[in-house]
Amino acid sequence: MYKIKYFSIGFFWIAMGCHVSLQAQTKKQPVDYVDNFIGVRDENTSTILGPQLPNAPINPSPQTAPGKINYDMDGYIMGHDIRGFGQLHVSGTGWGKYGQIFLSPQVGLAVGENQHDSPKKDEIAKPYEYGVTLTKYGIRTEFTPSQHSAIYKFTFPKSDSSNILIDISHNILDIATVMQQGRSGFEVGEIEFTNKEKTEIKGYGKYVGGFSDGLYSVYFSAKLSKVPTQSGTWFNGDINYGQIKQLSKKANDRIGAFVNYNTTANERIYLKIAISFKSIEQADDWLNNEIPDWNYEKVKNTAKEIWNTELGRIKVEGGSETDKKIFYTAAYHASIMPRNKTNDAPDFDKGVLVWDDHLAVWDTWRTLYPLKVLTNQAMVSGTINSFIARYKKYKSVKDAYVALREMNAEQGGNDASNIIVDAYVKGVEGVDWKAAYEVVKFLADEERKGIANTDSGKMYKQLGWIPTGKMSNSVTLEYAYNDYGAALMAKDLGTKADYEKYLERSTKWIALWNPEAQSDGFKGFIEPKKLNGDFVNIDLKKNWGSWKNYFYEGNSWTYSYFVPHQFDKLVNLSGGNEAFAKKLQYGFDHNLIDYGNEPSFLTVHSFLYADRPDLASYYIRKLMKERFSLDGSIENDDSGAMSSWYMFSAMGFFPNAGQDIYYLTGPSFKKTKIHLSNGRVLTIEAPNASPQNIYIKSILVNGVKWQGNIITHNIIQKGGSIVFDMTNKL
Repeated sequence: MYKIKYFSIGFFWIAMGCHVSLQAQTKKQPVDYVDNFIGVRDENTSTILGPQLPNAPINPSPQTAPGKINYDMDGYIMGHDIRGFGQLHVSGTGWGKYGQIFLSPQVGLAVGENQHDSPKKDEIAKPYEYGVTLTKYGIRTEFTPSQHSAIYKFTFPKSDSSNILIDISHNILDIATVMQQGRSGFEVGEIEFTNKEKTEIKGYGKYVGGFSDGLYSVYFSAKLSKVPTQSGTWFNGDINYGQIKQLSKKANDRIGAFVNYNTTANERIYLKIAISFKSIEQADDWLNNEIPDWNYEKVKNTAKEIWNTELGRIKVEGGSETDKKIFYTAAYHASIMPRNKTNDAPDFDKGVLVWDDHLAVWDTWRTLYPLKVLTNQAMVSGTINSFIARYKKYKSVKDAYVALREMNAEQGGNDASNIIVDAYVKGVEGVDWKAAYEVVKFLADEERKGIANTDSGKMYKQLGWIPTGKMSNSVTLEYAYNDYGAALMAKDLGTKADYEKYLERSTKWIALWNPEAQSDGFKGFIEPKKLNGDFVNIDLKKNWGSWKNYFYEGNSWTYSYFVPHQFDKLVNLSGGNEAFAKKLQYGFDHNLIDYGNEPSFLTVHSFLYADRPDLASYYIRKLMKERFSLDGSIENDDSGAMSSWYMFSAMGFFPNAGQDIYYLTGPSFKKTKIHLSNGRVLTIEAPNASPQNIYIKSILVNGVKWQGNIITHNIIQKGGSIVFDMTNKL
């Protein structure tokens, strides 16, 4: 009897142990919440579907047949036939880049750009793997990335005409045809089989077009797991069996290579490929070191572990499954760009840090970099050291740096300065701050020329504001904030004269404030101003577009709140707390402030300066609900800038980037743990957080009641706890 009882109890605990173990195995990890289709379902969000490692240069992804709107800047539109697979892409941008090196598995051989499109089924997309079945051919294609390389697994049907095509002339402009403006596309290149078995293929192409200026080169090295039955090259539609090398002859030639197999049903053939911006030899090194064998599962599992580590820097609890999907997908999108191209940039010596694919820092300085200051300071210091290297090499650090090329046109201010200052005031380590200040000083003294780059544009340094012209108002406001940051650094690292000059200049934006400008019964707005001092009366609700007069991608309502360093002054100019809050509330309620673009990111937090934290919390939750879904964020994700806005808002605090302060607005999750770069942990709790409880009743910081809604980075970076008591009542 006792023996039976003992056995039963033992069996019970064994069973319970197995149950707990199974639960542990099946418990969702951060990477399991990521939905790569968020931001792809909504094509305006424009995020990339294919996988990559955090901030890694290679980003293999499917490309589709073009859409009618010609807006598939990343090369992919939901529901369209699959054209093939490129290795390089950008994510969340309003203007595309790259698209090389292009692979197309086929049954039969079609080399024309639009001749191998295939319907699809069983499509999966995760941060560490993509897979799809091409129903035209019955081929299953799957791939997973390493840092500069990727491995493909093609599962073929039974056929004596199974082929893999490589097209080095293809680039994103073949799909996003709206970008075919002027000199654009494939310039020159070659492809070659480099061993007698025809299992190694190498080559390069030079390209132009897309976001940023100038020619750029892409080199590749690829290897196949099986010796082909036949192989060859193709040139402008002509197929050349047995040929081992093909060169282009003129711009926009179409060239590539192919391998042919006799395959059995469900036969797997692997292809691994590495990309370099420096040389074929460098691509070879990446490939040999990163994927030395044909172990697909090993590469996939490593990629999954890397993403779990990256995404696990912040862990949230207590929200819905949808909330967690949106949050962790945002964290994923905030870790795609910029790309670390150290040791792969021809202009820089080995070991010099080079971070590329800034499209552009006008987007990312406000939320993405402050997020990484908390969780990944190596990325921030790497970027700043890259700025220093670019300044030394080019005497230039522009807003956009893509494909290792500076882009002359800027969207606003000299905003690399803001990234440097934000890191400086928050004590980021690993930077020579004297060298970093040289960059900031250069931008303050030698740039600040205005977008038009005319005499009137250059007058910012003389007047502190720019007279009427292209983006004159928005650029003035951005320069003013650039100068405020420059003053913060100059106070410690520069001269007294520099400090006073920059600080004074940062306040002169007020010259563009017209107290008599009116819109919908409200007075006081930023307006264009002539050199003689006369204001130009405009429609204050008009969005002026890109690189047009007065404002960049926004209206006066939006830009009249962009003074991150002088919100107190702005409240006074607007007639005090009550008038300021009433006007701003009207702007939000009537969609007069474009929250799909970065200049408005801080606008909702300015309610705090009018003593209305309730309105800040209300509109933050309203914006989160209306603008973020399982489809995307309505507008471009902008290299993770929009995703970072969402993450901060969901965690309950928000940075004023370039200063050492955060605004406390209340979290939507019951618990958030942030594993800070310095090894400490910040825990944010809101036990009664809910979709209804959106207002802050009280705050405890490390157990002590907190007064007000602003907290400094010095407190945040020490870790500890912030506890919000949330309520549904004002």
